[in-house]
Amino acid sequence: MLGLLAPSLRPHQPVAGQPTRPYGASARFLLPLAHCEFQLTSTIEQLQKDPWPVANDRRPTRCTGAALSIAIGLMETSFPNAGARIMLYAGGPCTDGPGMVVGTELKEPIRSHHDIERDNAKYYRKASKVISSLFL
Repeated sequence: MLGLLAPSLRPHQPVAGQPTRPYGASARFLLPLAHCEFQLTSTIEQLQKDPWPVANDRRPTRCTGAALSIAIGLMETSFPNAGARIMLYAGGPCTDGPGMVVGTELKEPIRSHHDIERDNAKYYRKASKVISSLFL
């Protein structure tokens, strides 16, 4: 869906000793930090409050698990067999989709480590399966 080539259709394989760089469609999404430092800095400086209001009795909808899954797929496709880092800056818990740890209603408390120890965490098993599948 992102327009990336399948690994078998890649035009060239990385050469040992040369830095691995994204090519083709993946270059639209990934660049070395030195090439995008200005854009990253200006984006962070221009961050504003979320323009989509959330009711006072609800949490914002965040699908962090899906976002991490896409980021990992993008990195794996663009840099096969290479080390990489994905940094996630989140302002709250994942409330929707894979990796969900709490619902959007504030009346539902976020689980604590005591809840996990007592096997009383509603979304723990599903979320831990998603997270372990992302990083294996």
